[in-house]
This record gives sequence, structure tokens and C-alpha cells, in this order.
Amino acid sequence: MATSSLTVARAMRKLQSALADLEQQRTFEDNVRARAEALLKHAAGIPVALLIANNSGRYIDVNDHATGLTGFSRTQLLRMSIWDLTPGASVAAGRRMWAEFLQAGQMTGTYLLCRRDGSQIRVDFRAWANVLPGVHVSALATPGRVRPDARGRRATR
Repeated sequence: MATSSLTVARAMRKLQSALADLEQQRTFEDNVRARAEALLKHAAGIPVALLIANNSGRYIDVNDHATGLTGFSRTQLLRMSIWDLTPGASVAAGRRMWAEFLQAGQMTGTYLLCRRDGSQIRVDFRAWANVLPGVHVSALATPGRVRPDARGRRATR
């Protein structure tokens, strides 16, 4: 079966286009990661755990307070998702909360978190969706580190 040079040329153009798309996606992801790192750098003085996740809930960056709160190293957290820190019985409810959060754009409340040692801790959180396209930030604190905001809701210090 002979393949025409026109067919090969079309296939090569499609391949080149696909490779260009992949390179553009990688550049976008590198840019998002760099911007997430800059965000954490600017928030270094905030004494709360900051976890930055993508649309699927995978962590793309965390601060030192997040490692202290969870007991996991930064490297370990960057291989994890929200669901890895959620108790098994709460995963379905957590996924519903995640979908609501992405739609609403922000959320405040409490969440049960699994620590590395197997213990669970209830944390207060405030989360903002799409601080960058597809990038979401959660600020977590133990209940002793929160205070009401001007509207009487709980806010992190």
C-alpha cells in the first residue's frame, strides 16, 4: 500500500501542530507554577497553611505552614491531591464541596483533614478559586487561629 507524499505532509503538519500545542501547554503550566510560587513568596509572613491546587484538586504548591499542619513534606504534598488529605468517609462530600467551590468562586468553612501520622484535625478554611486560571488557593488554620471578620463570619488571621 503506497502512501502519497501529500498524506505524509498532512500527517507531519498535524504532528507539528500537536507538538506546538503541547509546548504551549507546558509553557502555560510553567508560567502558572512560577506565578503560584510568587504568590506563596508574597504571602510568606501569613501564619496559616496555604495550599495551591489545580482544577482536579492536585497540589501544585504549598507553604511551610502546610507541611507543619499536615506532617507531610513539601515534596510529598506536591504528589498529592485534596482527596489524599480527606478522610475516606468524607471524600464524596468533599468532592461535592469542591464542585460547589469551583462554581461559587470562594468558600469558607471547616474541613476534616488527615495528617501524615493518621490523626485527623478539623481546620477552618477560606478558599479562592481561579486566582490564576485553573489555580485555586486554600488558607487553613486550626480553630484557635481564627477570628470573626467584619460581617461576623470566621476569617483566618
